[in-house]
Amino acid sequence: MFKVDGKLYRIGTWIYHFALLNLLFLLSCIPIITIFPAMAAAFGVSRQWIKKKEPQIITTYIQLLKENFKQSMIVGIFIVIIGLLLYGDFYFTTKIDSNIKFALYIFFCLMMVCYFAVVLHVFPLMVNGYYTGKQLLINALKFGLYKFHLTLINMICLYALFFISLRVPIIFFFFFSSISIFITYWHSERKFTQMAVENGTN
Repeated sequence: MFKVDGKLYRIGTWIYHFALLNLLFLLSCIPIITIFPAMAAAFGVSRQWIKKKEPQIITTYIQLLKENFKQSMIVGIFIVIIGLLLYGDFYFTTKIDSNIKFALYIFFCLMMVCYFAVVLHVFPLMVNGYYTGKQLLINALKFGLYKFHLTLINMICLYALFFISLRVPIIFFFFFSSISIFITYWHSERKFTQMAVENGTN
């Protein structure tokens, strides 16, 4: 049971990996402005795990942080601006008294769904291949809407994990970010694989 290939050893190894990645991510986010490069780096490490690779976590994380710094900063700031604009428009819609209020409400709800779909896929795409900023955002929207049930399941999983983490603070502080990123990339990888199969059959 305690052998190198035993279940308890593998479980302990994964606990250590997630805790270490979570620590690296949180430390990288301390300057606040580096949140987006930190997310790109964490997604890159998760990608290698899902690809059945065993990277040197700290070294790989720092390397990915540097490689994706510029693009992740630009894309991240753009996403934040769009998110604030959508929130402002949605808030304004809830306050107006007009015949078109319901139509506007539905429209902005749909826009928010598209927005979250982009947010969930932009970083997995960033570490999965090279794209310009424009291509990255367009492809993130396409992938977010492709096999939308997977996007929806991803959102539900993240919400459930967040709810559990609030109940169990140790999970929130030591595992929430790394596990959330891993789950998100895992769902994205399923889409990448299925799309590759479909393109291959065509």
